[in-house]
Amino acid sequence: MKTYPYTPSQLANASATDLLAFLKSPTLLARRMGEILSAQQFIGNALLQGRFTLQGGAIAVPSNEKIRTDRKAESVAPGAEYKLTPLSAEQYEIYTGSKEGLATEVTDEEVGRSLRQPVDEAMLLLQTELVFNANELSLGVITSSVTQTLAGGAWTNAKQILKDALRAQATVRRLKLGYSVDTVVLNSIQYAEVLPELIDLLPSTDTSAITGNWPTINGLTWIASDDDEISDPLFVDSRRLGGIAREAIPSPEYRPVGGDTGVEIASFREKADKTRIQARNPHVPVVTNPLAGIFLTGTGA
Repeated sequence: MKTYPYTPSQLANASATDLLAFLKSPTLLARRMGEILSAQQFIGNALLQGRFTLQGGAIAVPSNEKIRTDRKAESVAPGAEYKLTPLSAEQYEIYTGSKEGLATEVTDEEVGRSLRQPVDEAMLLLQTELVFNANELSLGVITSSVTQTLAGGAWTNAKQILKDALRAQATVRRLKLGYSVDTVVLNSIQYAEVLPELIDLLPSTDTSAITGNWPTINGLTWIASDDDEISDPLFVDSRRLGGIAREAIPSPEYRPVGGDTGVEIASFREKADKTRIQARNPHVPVVTNPLAGIFLTGTGA
């Protein structure tokens, strides 16, 4: 079999024998899957930047969100004792692990007749469903946890958009809990309307409008979501809002995909002249600090 990764010409010239051998290798499948699946496709990875390990299929998270002490810092004379403050009595919420998975099959006849086409379609099918399911789960947890709101104006021009963005940042910062909003999430329709206004605020050397990269303006990264969970602009401190908890399942058939996707893939040769490909994502999104996020209402989303 040819050395992986295939060049475009090698892929075009791969024989049915080459492709069947490719399907039998979980390592090669994981590398190929990593080419079409990136961590950036998972919105939960961007908004929930903490990473936790599920122990015993669950994780306990403090629910009172108290990070400041009962007693403030005071001036201390030379040689004097520091004032002692008690720790808060924390209450915990339990998040149980879930395993999202999907499988598909590629028959030998399909490979013999269409070569790489059924293989590519199988990988794209798994990639699409895993991304949509994970994003829906993450946004569902976030929107049900973040209850803080702020009324804004109609987003018809860049000045109003930036004004409301600064107000959202200030509102979260004034909680004095150490949060600093760095990311804005819009539904994809509003993003399409807002982005042209924001482009006017960027320097002429910025390539966001050409490359499609998420623009960063005044320290805020603006990203779009194709899911229905986001109806109003959501401002978050992505470093403090929460994280993704993952479980290490000891299944020797699976190989990890990409750097931080959390996805694993495996293949199984079936008796009925076909190969079964299945992928899984054993994870659960966790919101540890709901006050690190705020919804802006009244913008016309």
